[in-house]
Amino acid sequence: MSAILIAILAVAAISLAVRPLFQLEQVPARADATIDPNVENLLSAREATYAAIKDLETDHAMGKLSNADYQNLRAKYEGKALTILQQLDAAQFASRGRVEHRVAISSESCVQCGAPLIAGAKFCRVCGTSVASVCASCGASTVAGAKFCRQCGKPVAALQPA
Repeated sequence: MSAILIAILAVAAISLAVRPLFQLEQVPARADATIDPNVENLLSAREATYAAIKDLETDHAMGKLSNADYQNLRAKYEGKALTILQQLDAAQFASRGRVEHRVAISSESCVQCGAPLIAGAKFCRVCGTSVASVCASCGASTVAGAKFCRQCGKPVAALQPA
């Protein structure tokens, strides 16, 4: 009788242990979880480049690479990583533009890079260019690219950089 009880407990324990192996993986469905394939590819390339830099450092530390080879390869991978990061920033900015977000964006764009400006911003959030100007007549802050001062109506020619 005790042998049967032990066998039943053993089967129950094994079935509980093996059960997760036979279940399908359930991925939580989220409406905002859609990722642009271009961004996904860039993220993969970024991680691969970071891994290559880490391997390069390991090889150099172990003496497998000379200092000259290490410096050349390091510069190459850093340049590649920089390019990927710039493309990733641009792709994420573009995909953010397609998705509705809560930041109030004005109808004006940066004169340097063309990115949409956040209402009331003093600098472009993409390139860092100063977008605020001060009216020479009334001293009101005015967004660069405006044709007239919003406060007094003077033409753009009367505006002075902030």
